[in-house]
Amino acid sequence: MRSTTKIILTILLVILFALAFWHFNLKVLLADHYFRDAIKSRMKEDWPASLQNYEKVFKYRPKEPEYQRRFAMDLLWGLDFYKAEESKIKILNLAIERMNQIPQKEQVFEVKSYLGQILSKKASLTRDEIDFDLAEKAFSQIAEISPKMAGIYNDWCQLKIYEENWEEGLEMCRKAWGLYPALDHPQMAPAHRDQVISEMAQVYEKLGQIYFKLKNYQKAEEMYIQVLKFMPLGRPDIWKKIADIYYVQGDLDTAIQKNLHGYALNPEDPAWPLALGLLYEEKGDPGQAKIYGQKALELAPEDERISSFLESIDRK
Repeated sequence: MRSTTKIILTILLVILFALAFWHFNLKVLLADHYFRDAIKSRMKEDWPASLQNYEKVFKYRPKEPEYQRRFAMDLLWGLDFYKAEESKIKILNLAIERMNQIPQKEQVFEVKSYLGQILSKKASLTRDEIDFDLAEKAFSQIAEISPKMAGIYNDWCQLKIYEENWEEGLEMCRKAWGLYPALDHPQMAPAHRDQVISEMAQVYEKLGQIYFKLKNYQKAEEMYIQVLKFMPLGRPDIWKKIADIYYVQGDLDTAIQKNLHGYALNPEDPAWPLALGLLYEEKGDPGQAKIYGQKALELAPEDERISSFLESIDRK
């Protein structure tokens, strides 16, 4: 009898040990495995695979705050995968829901900062005053926690741009710019310096957008030139923004020149020769317009916009 009891107890202990191992170890290992796969898929821009892996992550660790946070941010970063505005809003709502599932005591500064970005992006799509207010409150709370953090005002400036509140946007961007450390500080590590440069370039670009909307074209160009000083080869799209400054003022020759700078830096992008073709057409030079239209078509033979553009030139 004692022997039978011992056997039963041993079996129960083994079962309990197995359950404990499953709950505290194996589930953690499996969740971590699928989380790494989700990150790898995102880096490969395989968004469906990333979502599938996250589904497996939450099967094993549904309430882990770190997974909730990373999933919410990946939802924001993967937003371009969805074309319909309605789908984007649904994804952002899911991201907000995941962030709100994180217990208040675990909602550290980083979580609140990301939530502000997500709310801001949602407001830009819905154009709903309630969503703008929620994003505004989120940034106000974040600023109270860390009022000297430049990145907060950088993100807050973006909210004001979405809201088309140009004066307050200027204020937020100037606050951000004034809080970044000097780039020549002797104690600044290279990685930190690179991060500061990247964020300062974002601020200058936002200032360029704001001054452009305020029709202060000289200041807008100055801001965009600052971005190019930080990233002379990495941001050819800035040349398009500078070209637009001259285009809206009716200076087609300078607009063409600035677009040519961008085209030289990114010759495989059909948007550049198409833009040049359109500018030459507007200038009254169908020969040059057709030349650049053909170059665009060679890069993107299935693009109907380019084909239609070339047909319109031939009909003239």
